[in-house]
Amino acid sequence: MTLLVAGGYTVGAYGGWFTGGGHSALASKYGLGADQVLSINVVTADGRFVTADMNQNRDLFYALRGGGGSTYGVVTSLVVKAHPSIQVLASTLAFSVGGSNSSVDDIETFWRGFDLYHAFGLTIVDNGGTAYSYVRPSGSSGFTFTTDIEVPGMPEQELFAFVQPLYDDLNAIGVRVRNPRPTRAANWADTSQGLGDVPRNSRFASRLFPRANFEDEALFVATQQALRESVEAGYVFHGIHMQPTEEVAGYPGNNAVNPAFRTTVMHADLFDSVSLRGLSPREFKETHGRLDEQMQKWRAVSPDSGAYFNEADVQEPNWQQAFFGSNYDRLLEIKRNTDPWGLFYAATTVGSEEWVVVTDDGLPTQNGPLCRAE
Repeated sequence: MTLLVAGGYTVGAYGGWFTGGGHSALASKYGLGADQVLSINVVTADGRFVTADMNQNRDLFYALRGGGGSTYGVVTSLVVKAHPSIQVLASTLAFSVGGSNSSVDDIETFWRGFDLYHAFGLTIVDNGGTAYSYVRPSGSSGFTFTTDIEVPGMPEQELFAFVQPLYDDLNAIGVRVRNPRPTRAANWADTSQGLGDVPRNSRFASRLFPRANFEDEALFVATQQALRESVEAGYVFHGIHMQPTEEVAGYPGNNAVNPAFRTTVMHADLFDSVSLRGLSPREFKETHGRLDEQMQKWRAVSPDSGAYFNEADVQEPNWQQAFFGSNYDRLLEIKRNTDPWGLFYAATTVGSEEWVVVTDDGLPTQNGPLCRAE
């Protein structure tokens, strides 16, 4: 059988992953982690051990599935959906410009290839697939693009043929690439022997890009330009194509997942390589300001969308709308009803605006006393 979990070994599937939404390689086929939950055992702020499901403690059941972690209670166990056993293969694509082994002759052709890939993204998600891409600055003026295209359950030969039109289009504009045979997806095997990532020392921000950004021609051009400018500014782009609609999510439905997730076809991160440890408060704020300047371009082309709570900037502006959308008012009411003392707290979670961490340097860390906000 197949159970939905996160791709990284350091991510606890039935903790913060599902409470924040939870995407995976199967998001376009079965929905998000929050969509898999059928019943939750939880210890509430008043010390009660309760079960939340479709028939009892329904507000808790709603809020815990996508309404953010560290907010409503301590989850002790879940009942989740199990799906038939499925194979996930990956088709790997890569091209670059500016290096000794470039597959592209000039910068403009490189970015045209980036555009073609994103146009193909709709085909990927409409067929129940996901894709994981990166664009990185390379050297003084070069760039590299890589992606893994995965369509759960699609056999090797069918996946090979499925991506061939993309390769044909890329070669037609001067991006020299060959279609390799698909292989088992890296996140679908125990390739790390249970070892996960190590703690990092940088920051990133994210955005959920809706389908309209790739269907409307003018908006597509504006979106691609915003993404390009952010990479040319020195940041690393990471795009994850997925389409976790309510239709694919299925039963039991009616959860607190950010509504922006239901219309998205690409969740994207922008990574800053600046090492944060050791920065002065002034340097910390300046580096964040430069990152946020690029993120404002992303927000400008997707003004009614949001960001993924589990992968986001802790300084995300208007975070209530960005992380929770139209669900926020109901979630805040549930928070106040179930935890009127504010026992459960984390930054940018529902109700956290009623608290403030007082730090000596004024930075957005948790290194200080937690006090009631005035």
